[in-house]
Amino acid sequence: MRVSLRSLLAAAVLLAPLAPALAQSTVDERRALSGGGRVEISNVAGSVAVRGWDRDEVRLTGSLGEGQRLDVQSSANRVQFKVVYPRNGRSSGGATLELRVPRGSELQADTVSAALDIAAVDLRRLQASTVSGGIEAAGTATDGTLATVSGAIRSQLRTPRLSLRTVSGAITADGGSGGEVEANSVSGAITLALGGVQRLNAESVSGSLGVRSQGLRPGGRISLQTVSAPITLGLPADTSAQLKASSFSGSIRSDVGQVERPRYGPGSSLDARIGSGDGDISISSHSGSVRVDLGRR
Repeated sequence: MRVSLRSLLAAAVLLAPLAPALAQSTVDERRALSGGGRVEISNVAGSVAVRGWDRDEVRLTGSLGEGQRLDVQSSANRVQFKVVYPRNGRSSGGATLELRVPRGSELQADTVSAALDIAAVDLRRLQASTVSGGIEAAGTATDGTLATVSGAIRSQLRTPRLSLRTVSGAITADGGSGGEVEANSVSGAITLALGGVQRLNAESVSGSLGVRSQGLRPGGRISLQTVSAPITLGLPADTSAQLKASSFSGSIRSDVGQVERPRYGPGSSLDARIGSGDGDISISSHSGSVRVDLGRR
């Protein structure tokens, strides 16, 4: 039977839209996990979404790109998922995955350029890192650590211990985190809206640093530092702390205390007592301005 060129071309046109779909493979993996167990997931490109549920099992669904495969290792207390890419680099697109994790488990999620979207979780510990993908995290965790190189971080975690680190991505945190909080950036802006804090350490080189807290717990400490970026701190009027602020070439404005300036040379400083002075607040910027607002939550 002879097939005309026209028929072959028509068939190619009809099958072309199916090529990407045929290149992908579907993922649907279930593994049992004991209470408080650990879940690990690793992916290079694409996206990873994580959601919590009230089941003693882990489920991973989604799709893999051409040439990719899923490596799964599991035991009673640990489940590991890793997307393996071909060594020759011939792979179209990234993996699109959704992971369900049990309440009270521990999660470690690592990607390169894949975005991480974590929500509606109740975890014992959360560790999430990426290179250029963004991280969004919401839910509850006893301990949370989020880190990127150039991706943005958005945290709405309710946790008593939170660590946020990036190089050039912006950091934003709200949603009730408090207790012990650490935030570090080189050029990305840091914006924190926190509950009551016991220890807060936030540092940036050239990214702005803005903090609002519902209060400083008795004996607590706040330390804010930048090199060339402005710093703003908002606290309630009933705060009790010893406040010390300094700037080499930037201005200092505060609702409490008197700013001191040397008769000769640059620089300004502030040493003031707020309430009974139970805690300590230290603010330092080399060339950025400093602003302290009391009575604002």
